Amino acid sequence: MKNQIKQVFVILCCMFLSCNAQENPKIIGKWDGSLKDAKTGKLVEKIILEFTKDGQFLQHLGEGKMQHTIISSYKIEKDKIITVEKESQEKSECNYTIKKDTLTLLYDGISNQYIKLK
Repeated sequence: MKNQIKQVFVILCCMFLSCNAQENPKIIGKWDGSLKDAKTGKLVEKIILEFTKDGQFLQHLGEGKMQHTIISSYKIEKDKIITVEKESQEKSECNYTIKKDTLTLLYDGISNQYIKLK
């Protein structure tokens, strides 16, 4: 399970680090989705991604008392999000697209979709 969470974190970090409000204001806000297992493609855990105007990227994993938040910074470079995790300083990047209210992140061959929360 720790490997799955780490893979999801890396994917999300990569997607969101390369974003900033001036380059793509559509990404600012909260996005609801689920993490997929890298091997099976099955949904593993609920996740909410949050991009702030000041360059913070928050990943809220799980629900209720079991929720855990990972804090990173992010920036956008063209179609990539580059993230740096606050505690470990681990850098990641991934490709992203936004169509209407759906954010699609592609990291290491795995595609995850997130719906913008209103």
